[in-house]
Amino acid sequence: IFLPESAKDQQKTGVILAVGDGALNRDTGDRIPLSVTNGDRVIFSSYAGNEVKVDGEELLIMSESDILAIID
Repeated sequence: IFLPESAKDQQKTGVILAVGDGALNRDTGDRIPLSVTNGDRVIFSSYAGNEVKVDGEELLIMSESDILAIID
């Protein structure tokens, strides 16, 4: 199989604007804290998340598992 360079999945970067409460542990009912916080710069796959428009601004909503890395 030959894939040209242009066919590779390109990563994207972004800044976290808001985070939720974390995932719910079904066994205990406790919240599992997130490892990202507001203002973190992250790398994510180009197909990650769902695009939404809020007050005319296009944003992505994604789960923490879609994030590939946090950039310092």
